[in-house]
Amino acid sequence: MKPAIALIGPGRVGCAVTRRLHLAGYPVMAVIARERKRAVDACSFIGCPTGAATEDLTTANKAEIILLAVPDDAIASVTEQLQNGRGLPESATLIHFSGLHNAACMRRPKPTPQLLSLHPLLPFADRESATNRLPGCPCTLEGDTTALPLGRELIRAIGGTPFVITGDKKALYHGAASIASNFFITLEDWASQLLSECGISRKEALPLLLPLVRASLDNLTEHGPEQGLTGPIVRGDVGTVARHLDELEQLSPQQQETYRQLATMTLELASRSGRLDASAAERLTNLLNKK
Repeated sequence: MKPAIALIGPGRVGCAVTRRLHLAGYPVMAVIARERKRAVDACSFIGCPTGAATEDLTTANKAEIILLAVPDDAIASVTEQLQNGRGLPESATLIHFSGLHNAACMRRPKPTPQLLSLHPLLPFADRESATNRLPGCPCTLEGDTTALPLGRELIRAIGGTPFVITGDKKALYHGAASIASNFFITLEDWASQLLSECGISRKEALPLLLPLVRASLDNLTEHGPEQGLTGPIVRGDVGTVARHLDELEQLSPQQQETYRQLATMTLELASRSGRLDASAAERLTNLLNKK
């Protein structure tokens, strides 16, 4: 029989992961929330008996795997409460889902269970869509060496693909994820704002941009960053980039500077691609460095 699970914090991440584990045959013995009503609702979603719903944190101590799906700032305090209660058996495994913090943030002076951090590289907009997207999702794994095999087993059970990093790289990893996901949304919102300056309503702007975005993602998927890059910089169109800078300066010096920084990084990528001749690269560099 597979080891029993206790879930603390039945939010979007906790519910999605626990549902997948329950479907894979892991028994769920406790779903713990501040309000029992919320825990009951989570049990219904997960598919486990509603009798597992509770507000009693100490019920987690009977589980072999404890999933700590709470906000980042609450990880340390909830771990402290667990340890100050009946204590956690050293045979158990305590897992949090923060992309930022490493597993060691749960370590306490008294004997502690095995520690892992597990982070699905996926945006969790809601628990239903997250559950459906977990199969095939890359999942970061980090923590005690002896617990890594269990971590890999759990990730594969939810349909994910594990990759291991060291704890000292978690913040850098999370920064990369934020750039790829969060800042991407910000850039599309910025582009929509610029279209609104052209007389296109904000409601219409994003749908107009999405075919371009999808095609760019297809290029990235099929060809990678260097060969998937298109646009004026990789073509060496210095005059076009200069016009962009002029227009943005009239709108907002801050926006112009943001464009300048992104264009500089894009110029580096274009140079690595081998498709931008040295003369055009030099002229673009001079333009972008001109303040």
